[in-house]
Amino acid sequence: MKKILLAVLLLLQCTLLHAAYPEHPIQIVVPYSAGGIADILARRIAEELTGSLKTSVVVVNKPGAEAIIGTQTVVNSKPDGYTLLFTPNTPLSINPLMVKNLPYDPNKDLEILSVLAESPIVIVARPQLKVSTLRQLASVARTKQGGLNYSSVSVGGVLTLPMRKIQNELGFEMTPIPYPGAGQAMNAVLAGDVDVSINALGTALPYILSGKVNAVAVGTDVRLKEAPQVETISETIPGFRSSIWYSLSAPTGLHPQTRATLTKAFADLRNSKALQAAAVRDYLVVPPPRTPAQLKAFLEEDQRRWQKVIDDNHISAK
Repeated sequence: MKKILLAVLLLLQCTLLHAAYPEHPIQIVVPYSAGGIADILARRIAEELTGSLKTSVVVVNKPGAEAIIGTQTVVNSKPDGYTLLFTPNTPLSINPLMVKNLPYDPNKDLEILSVLAESPIVIVARPQLKVSTLRQLASVARTKQGGLNYSSVSVGGVLTLPMRKIQNELGFEMTPIPYPGAGQAMNAVLAGDVDVSINALGTALPYILSGKVNAVAVGTDVRLKEAPQVETISETIPGFRSSIWYSLSAPTGLHPQTRATLTKAFADLRNSKALQAAAVRDYLVVPPPRTPAQLKAFLEEDQRRWQKVIDDNHISAK
């Protein structure tokens, strides 16, 4: 009887300790540099969570090594809800397929808590190149001595793999130039350091509308109302489908009450005016909430989809 009473008291004590979460600041790690859509979104989310969780939520940028450094920081942290990962799909879906000896397994070491937004991609070129369609880009790339290059985030990722597919479909070559964040990849084409950039639409749209870059093609289902002259990628490559999704994850092993607290905060965030306004401004889609089982299946399906792109285009892991 005493043993049962002791067990109940220990369980009650543990429950009370977790009920206090969060007791101190929460860190959101973004495995990319500042200035890109992931960083901007993370900071908007942190501001909202600071209010709903009633504790300071701060963003820490840890770029480098194809987003492995920041992701591994979270994987190696305690599963106590105080270190979270905010990232597009590359570290979770593509790195396991493209990086040999990856020091983490997203299917085992991380738990996706919420997919908060999805973004179309866009291909832009420096104005001096004088291209405004994919076929024009392919023609210039075939004839320009030394070829063309393009900036992107990582060498093998959610942006470079679609570009490889486009190149293979249209029969031209370009050299990828990796940058640690979407903002720097965009700045490279603005400065004329590269010919082309493939990026999230939200990052590039202001520069498209101001005429600082030429939009070549956009990954939306229909043409942009702000720039109706810009073709969709599927007009040139039928059936083309590619998107960037942004999620919040934690190290595997969260206490159920901590997970419940975060899940409730993310549900409130999904319906917040700030996220809805960002969605309209940056052409983001805010998907409906998913259960843990649905999130697991979603990640597995995304990995299968990218594996097919890798296989069909004969892309080798490194």
